[in-house]
Amino acid sequence: MGGFLANLALHLIPCALLGWLSAEAYLRNSRHTLNRLASIMFAFMMLQFGTSFLAIVFPEEHAAKLINMFVIVPSFVLGFLVMLFMRQLSGQTAKQSAPYLDLALAIPWVLVVLVISQPDLYGVYADGAGIVQRGSRSLPVSLVISATTWLYCMAVWVFGWGVVRSAPSSARSQLAQAGFGVFGGAVTAFSAMLLASRDAEAAAMPLLLLYAMLLFAFFIRRAMMLYGLMPSLMEKYRVLFELSPFGVVLLDANGQIRDANPVIKLLLGLSSAELIGKPLAMFLEQGERLPLGGSGSALVEVSMVAVTGESRRMIVHLNELTADGERQYYVVLQDVTGRKKAEEEILYLAYHDALTGVGNRLYFQDSISSMLKNGSVGALLLLDLDRFKSINDLHGHQAGDALLCEIAENMRDSTPAGALLFRLGGDEFAILLPAGGRGWDPERTAAELLAGLTGHRGAILPDSPVTVSIGIAYWPDHGGDTTTLLHAADTAMYRAKEQGRNRYSVFDAPSCRMSGA
Repeated sequence: MGGFLANLALHLIPCALLGWLSAEAYLRNSRHTLNRLASIMFAFMMLQFGTSFLAIVFPEEHAAKLINMFVIVPSFVLGFLVMLFMRQLSGQTAKQSAPYLDLALAIPWVLVVLVISQPDLYGVYADGAGIVQRGSRSLPVSLVISATTWLYCMAVWVFGWGVVRSAPSSARSQLAQAGFGVFGGAVTAFSAMLLASRDAEAAAMPLLLLYAMLLFAFFIRRAMMLYGLMPSLMEKYRVLFELSPFGVVLLDANGQIRDANPVIKLLLGLSSAELIGKPLAMFLEQGERLPLGGSGSALVEVSMVAVTGESRRMIVHLNELTADGERQYYVVLQDVTGRKKAEEEILYLAYHDALTGVGNRLYFQDSISSMLKNGSVGALLLLDLDRFKSINDLHGHQAGDALLCEIAENMRDSTPAGALLFRLGGDEFAILLPAGGRGWDPERTAAELLAGLTGHRGAILPDSPVTVSIGIAYWPDHGGDTTTLLHAADTAMYRAKEQGRNRYSVFDAPSCRMSGA
């Protein structure tokens, strides 16, 4: 009874495990050839264990055909599947070229045909009565197919290893894991053959051959789960990784690059292989940093410099994850340099005068409202070009536009640092002078503007009909809101016009104090 239970455990437990492996391999990715092949291969191994146990408990008169149809023939098919699996696996990992080896793939099929068509040739039946003949010629045939299987698998593995031994460590680890299964299975199988050569009646030999396959299955499953050697549903995510329009990198806990997709070369100037092992921080501009070491996810915007020296603005999506027992970071780099430039251009066009390049009325309204609300002190200079329409009438609008551009340039040169210059429309300009700057003096600034615009080197020549009138109003003394302050500066400006133009006037209700140049 003890021997029966031992046989039951030695056969049915591996049988159940192999059934589970078969289902797992298929469900991981039923569309991929390797997964389907692995599933069928594990199923045949399960069949071998199950039928081997049944052959032990069946009466001998019924066991002969059972062994012939469900042990010997499937073992040849299984040998072919294992060889084909290793051929495709090694060929996928490393494009080795050994087509002459593939001739060995025909051996199992030839033996299948011979066993099915001529069972007596191999001595499976002793006398045609269905009795299994001990020491029959089926044993050498089984040993031939077993030796062929493992030698072929070792050969294609060696070719593959010769290609990937200088590849990144992940590729070496993947193929090495499959190699453990091949060499472990080969050692077990050849041990069984050695045992059979010494004792033709050795009962342990068939079980050792089965466990050689089980050892192979264990390491293939380990490679599949831990090293991604077999494609799974994660392959879909790998495709997304490779085809993502954004740069994607995988960092280790120290911030060094483990993997990168092809887009990274467009962003940083180095290929994925060249980036592996380098810290991502080496591409950050001085003063920028990534929030590594934190938990969860983060979204930051940083400037990065490619190896070409080109600076790019990036939005970085950073997510922490744990893989293979260690902390890693999944980082997505979105290049927003073009978008930032477009936004800046749109903002510039929205807030600047298209002709002169100085601030426009919208920019003026936002700026003065902000200054009035924050409780600061300053001055508003309102400048108007008298009789400017005559330039357009006499010389055309093109000449008038050129004069406006020259006037704006002269005004930039005559205004102190920190002043804001605006064109409110037509021939009217405004200057905001926040207090606090060194040498702050709005009246002096107005005098310098008049001298710069109307002097011999100014934009407005002495014989020109155009003159300049400037009105000055202070906040908060002359107004605490935009409307009141503009009215005060406008009143001062018209006072300057009344007094003869080419002069400035400071608002002083009910009359304006006036000065000229």
